[in-house]
Amino acid sequence: MRFGKMIATAGGAAALAGMVALGGPAAWAQDATPQATEAMVPRPAHIHTGTCDEVGEVVAPLTDLTGATGGDRVGQARRAIPAESSFTSVPMTLDAILGADHVVNVHLSAEEIGTYIACGEVGGMLTPEGAVIIGLRELNNSGFTGIAYLAPGADGASTDVSAFVAPTQSGRNRDRGGDETATVGATPTDGGMGGMDMGTPEADS
Repeated sequence: MRFGKMIATAGGAAALAGMVALGGPAAWAQDATPQATEAMVPRPAHIHTGTCDEVGEVVAPLTDLTGATGGDRVGQARRAIPAESSFTSVPMTLDAILGADHVVNVHLSAEEIGTYIACGEVGGMLTPEGAVIIGLRELNNSGFTGIAYLAPGADGASTDVSAFVAPTQSGRNRDRGGDETATVGATPTDGGMGGMDMGTPEADS
């Protein structure tokens, strides 16, 4: 499976590692109360001309981003931030994409195609494998950010594009009615040591 093959590369692993940082430290302080699983709406995405400030014409459609559904909940499912992804083989070379101003743009849904939720300009430093990894910044106060990984296709005439988005901490709180509050910067009431009293060091006599 080509998507799995991409993830197995060093660049793909770096792309997935970048997703860990999307929610920031606040994402690690979630209440452990299980939340109801919400249906994820497929999100259209495209390569457009232009910039994220002035998104232009569609150059190539990407596979809709979707999240995992219907499977077993595993690991820290109550705390994990659900992400959405897609993989597309685009019939353009990476050189052609980089040769003009292009963006990867993610839409809210097919029904609200005019609402952009995350976007990133294509460019930056090439990885040793010749790929480009870009960030997708939040648009329209959507509560979503992400990354995209663009690598030359094996046929030499296409580009493999993997796109990922996930809700930010503020976006998750909005979806849940603000019932969770980030605790970054708060002083732990138990001293951060699980309730252990570490005592006060005494000065040497």
